Amino acid sequence: MDNLEVGDTKTSVQQFLDGNFTTLDSLELVDELLRDAESTHALLGDELRAAHEEKQSLLKEGIDLVERVHNESLKFIDVHSEVVGSSTDENVSAWQFRDGTEAMELVAKLAAELETYERLGESKKYIDVVVDMEQAKEHVKHNLTKDPQSVLAACTRTFEILAANGSSGQGANDDIDLGTTSNLKEYARQSAKQIWDDAEGAAASAQSKALSKLGWPGKMDMSSTAAVVAFDASFSMLLNLDRILHDSRETLSRNKMDLRNGKTSPLPLEHMARAVDIRMRYHFESARETNRADKPEWWLSQVLSTLRSIVPFLEAHVQWLYDGTALERLDMRNEFIRLLLPIVRRKLAHDRPDYLKMGMVIAHVASELADFEHTLQEVYFFDGPSVLQELLSDIELLAAWIEAERSSAVKSYMDTIAEPGAFDLVYDGDVLGADDPKPSRIAENVVLLVEDIAERYSVVPSCMHQLQLLSTAQFPIIIALVEDVEAEIDEFSRISLAFIRDTTAGIASGAATTTAQSSLITQLGRLASWYQTVWYVEEAACDWNNSALYVDMWAAVCRRAQALGSSADPRDWREDCDSWSEEDRKLLDSQTELISSAENDDWLDGGIWERSIGTLRELKQRVLDLISRAVNKDVIGQMRAYRNKSNWAFSSTGVDAANDVSTELGALMPELAVLVSSLASILPFTAFVRVTRLLADKMDTLLVERVACNHTFNAQGGRQFAKDVSALSQVLFASAARTAFKSSTQRSLPKAKECGLILSCGVDGAASPGVAGSGMVLSLEEWTPAIMDPATDSQEAMLVLKKLGINSLSLEQARQLVKNRADFAPANVFETP
Repeated sequence: MDNLEVGDTKTSVQQFLDGNFTTLDSLELVDELLRDAESTHALLGDELRAAHEEKQSLLKEGIDLVERVHNESLKFIDVHSEVVGSSTDENVSAWQFRDGTEAMELVAKLAAELETYERLGESKKYIDVVVDMEQAKEHVKHNLTKDPQSVLAACTRTFEILAANGSSGQGANDDIDLGTTSNLKEYARQSAKQIWDDAEGAAASAQSKALSKLGWPGKMDMSSTAAVVAFDASFSMLLNLDRILHDSRETLSRNKMDLRNGKTSPLPLEHMARAVDIRMRYHFESARETNRADKPEWWLSQVLSTLRSIVPFLEAHVQWLYDGTALERLDMRNEFIRLLLPIVRRKLAHDRPDYLKMGMVIAHVASELADFEHTLQEVYFFDGPSVLQELLSDIELLAAWIEAERSSAVKSYMDTIAEPGAFDLVYDGDVLGADDPKPSRIAENVVLLVEDIAERYSVVPSCMHQLQLLSTAQFPIIIALVEDVEAEIDEFSRISLAFIRDTTAGIASGAATTTAQSSLITQLGRLASWYQTVWYVEEAACDWNNSALYVDMWAAVCRRAQALGSSADPRDWREDCDSWSEEDRKLLDSQTELISSAENDDWLDGGIWERSIGTLRELKQRVLDLISRAVNKDVIGQMRAYRNKSNWAFSSTGVDAANDVSTELGALMPELAVLVSSLASILPFTAFVRVTRLLADKMDTLLVERVACNHTFNAQGGRQFAKDVSALSQVLFASAARTAFKSSTQRSLPKAKECGLILSCGVDGAASPGVAGSGMVLSLEEWTPAIMDPATDSQEAMLVLKKLGINSLSLEQARQLVKNRADFAPANVFETP
């Protein structure tokens, strides 16, 4: 066989060669043709192997497909058995298929029937759910008042059905969920809600009827045992419904159902609060006379009155019922108050449009809310959220309040300052002490305005909002007062004091003198009223600066400045308070302690009103300087005739009577007495002391430099000068009201008195009796050599003068006075260089 095949092959090759290669040249192509044939043969071999591998792969896939078809057939048999009974083919698991075509045909048939069976199974589950839900509905409907426990069981079963069929499949039983439709899910959710609403409504209605018999929400009457039993049963029913919801919270969450509308308070308490809510709506949100936005105390007091009536019932009976359950521990009183707060919030929201129109009402509402919350916290120990803080977090309401405060304060101030007697003192001089500032009408109005505003916003919980009210409503009042007083001062300063009293030509008659003096006192009264006004407000600002409200504000701005940097000055807080952000509010409202540093120690002791106090103090000093200038100019001007008197060396017959002053002072002394008395009555004691001291210094200087050291005296003239000085001193300080100040009169006009000692000193021992009472023990001859000798040490000379009672005059002034003695020129007196 093999030999034959080989022979045939050789014959075929020879025939091929003879037929295709007839020439020698064509034979040269044989090698090339053989190489091409071998390459083709190799390629065909590769293709054969690839085809073989593909055949094996397709065979494996066919086997896997048959296996899957077989498995699906088994599933179909299981479904078939479940729907129509057990299969009649006991050998189905051993089915064999001759080829893939038969298997695929069978699979197609089975798939069509399987889809039908699955739809039938889904319909069966749908019907089962519907039947269960409808049965639960009917059960609840017929047993709402008969058998509460069975109603609770039906509600529990309802939520179990909902858990199995109502969710979207996330977290639920996937097999069950695959068999439900979207309609079934929605039906399950709606049915569960209806069953819940029916059960809750019946229990709530029973509780409401029982509470009504007990007097709710007024004063409770527990005498009806039947009503108490009915309340207890309905309360427990609602608590159990609440428990069912709590246990089913995951199911409800998956189904996106909220049967309590986000409320977390115990269900029976929620229904108990509805009666209070209905009553509040009727009286304070309907078209009744009690519904007034400007009377928040009406409805807030009604809430508190209701609490007073029902809190004992809550604390005793309701708390006892609740504690008998297995729910978490809760304070029924606290929880019920928490349920009443939405009533308050709703009322505030209802009246908000009116608040925006009547900004000052917001202050009244805030005050009443603060008192309301204080009562809740102190009397009922409520620890819930602050409604006041929520109210004032409304930026529009706060802005309306601030603007209303500013407008009201400005109007009140402008009305007062426009009155003719705005700077008239309110009280008589005897009402207040000498050291107390006497307020004018405008000063008292300013202080009351500032304090009233502070009292209103003291209930504001946010320090940032308090500072904004302070900056917008209070500071402008102080600024306006300062500007108005400065305007008055400027107008007064434009009038020359020469028009108040013409001292250049003198005054001829007593009537003219009286008129001029009256004009001066009138002008001084104006100045004094400005001084009293500024001083009264300054003293009030000092008190404000040390009050708890403003101390806390100062600490807040210091904290903010410290947070901004060590170079920040807290007194600059007003510069950017209008643009404060939430971060600024947190800094201002924080309770962190300040860290004192060397750079900040100079302002940590300041205060919110520090700059205002400084401005008022400077203004007060300006007014006082103006008063002092007017008084000095008037008195010194009237002493022109006295200082121009040149005849101070006269005989004993020319000396005035023992108690008389010089003629040139005769007109001045009564006017000076009236002037000093008037100053004492219109100025506070400290200001009066300053003015009279300055006047005394001016007069002392004038008497020494323009009279004593500028004229020639003899002993008699010196004695007259000493009498004049003593009389001026007594008149100048005659109105002193304090013992301490009276004792200081011994030092009044000190230099002029010492001039009188030297000028009235006796020349020698024989002359001493003539000048008895002058106060000088030694005569001129005895002590002048020690001070007039140029070779004498100045310190030794001053010691001699000090022993003689000369403490204020300088050595040069003492020597000049000795030279001015016309009756003393001994030979041993040395000329001073």
